[in-house]
Amino acid sequence: MAKRALLIGVNEYAIPGANLRGCVNDVHTIAGALTDLYGFAPADITMLVDEDATKAAMTHSIAELVDTAGPGDVLYFHYSGHGSNVPDTNGDEVTDHRDEILCPHDLDWNDPLTDDWLRSTFDRLNPAASLTVVMDCCHSGSNTREPHLPGAPEPEVVSRFLPNPDDEQAGGEFTGTPKRRRRRSSGNVHDVGITETLISGCRDDQTSADAHIDGSFSGALTYYLVRAMRDEPGATYRRLHEKTLAGLHNAYEQVPQLEGRAARFDQVFLSPLA
Repeated sequence: MAKRALLIGVNEYAIPGANLRGCVNDVHTIAGALTDLYGFAPADITMLVDEDATKAAMTHSIAELVDTAGPGDVLYFHYSGHGSNVPDTNGDEVTDHRDEILCPHDLDWNDPLTDDWLRSTFDRLNPAASLTVVMDCCHSGSNTREPHLPGAPEPEVVSRFLPNPDDEQAGGEFTGTPKRRRRRSSGNVHDVGITETLISGCRDDQTSADAHIDGSFSGALTYYLVRAMRDEPGATYRRLHEKTLAGLHNAYEQVPQLEGRAARFDQVFLSPLA
């Protein structure tokens, strides 16, 4: 059994005015929790941050993480950065006609990293391996990040949603529903037939906060998820999700979602498949 992690954090974007503040902190915070609490060796944790988190590097590393997994392996994939959406090109988004995307450092709106690619890649996972995915970003949302003006005070919270410039020029506002989640029920825990167990930063109609917490910047989801890990290292997926929700409840509107196969929710976080 191997334990391997891929942690991606993007604060600095080639697109002017798109920078975030807490994403690199997120991946270092997560790496510390993985080594301290869950038995991951530092050599088995791959980090891609800022200019190293190109689309080519991200797709290569995600595919390698999945395709080299064997029976009993425990995999963890964390992304902190902007999320956005683009027009669907293959007709499979019948509701809003949008594909959700992750935003690498060198984001090209004409060649995005889409949810279609993530879905097809995750579906190649060895069925006897475990993959946990944490997305501290906005896959959809009605609010957009306000640009930070030089010389102005740093805002306490900005959104990790990056508006598509083509949509803004057209005067449109799109909120999209990521098909990789296939969420149809209400609530915040969803039994869906996906290969991974997913913790996403917010509901489909919300944004994930890049926030100033306890003297430094971090993703609100990542901060409270790691706090829950350290408070209760042997907790199940469901219990960690509950504790994360409780931490966010009074300060942030976002409601993280726990999605995947129901049998996994009551197993210990980052344990091998039972």
